[in-house]
Amino acid sequence: MPLGWYGGEGAQELMEQEVVAAVRPIDDGETLVELQATFRPMADVLEFGKTNFGFLAVLVAKHISAFFGGGELTNSEGVRGEPEIFAKPARWMDYGGPVPAGGTEGIAYFDHPANLGYPPHWHVREDGWMGASVCMHGPRATLRDEPLVLRYLLHAHRGEVDTDKAKRIGDEFARTKGYAVERSKAKHRQYEVSRIP
Repeated sequence: MPLGWYGGEGAQELMEQEVVAAVRPIDDGETLVELQATFRPMADVLEFGKTNFGFLAVLVAKHISAFFGGGELTNSEGVRGEPEIFAKPARWMDYGGPVPAGGTEGIAYFDHPANLGYPPHWHVREDGWMGASVCMHGPRATLRDEPLVLRYLLHAHRGEVDTDKAKRIGDEFARTKGYAVERSKAKHRQYEVSRIP
């Protein structure tokens, strides 16, 4: 069932959002979370205003953050730290740091090449925040007949960021097709979700 976005006078529906999430455990107790969001305006055109914020943000645990813990931001270009990364384009971002049980863990956040504005400019903060911004440098419009589809992949990993592994996961994600969501003909099921062939 689509989610409604409401606003303006009378809180009219401005847009519908459809979200698909796929969670896959992988080797070494790590996890991949693939997310696809489709935004369908109710009017012919809907403009998203200029903002540093995006449609998906990750806030890491306090002890992983650079400011409160011993964590570090690293991007696909090998650049480290908020001052050097903020508002810069990169294919992926990683936030990793020490955990109370010992060792290091982190989250790598991948943008899909089919996304608007790829590679994205990143809104990152030392306090644990990272998000790909679609509208950092100006507003973006989406059409009712051509909805905005955004795809992201999160990789919860053990140990320090492994740039070779991140590149491999990012390349594999780049080759995948998105998901199709259709009304189901089966009893007691509203929608069917399948990978686009």
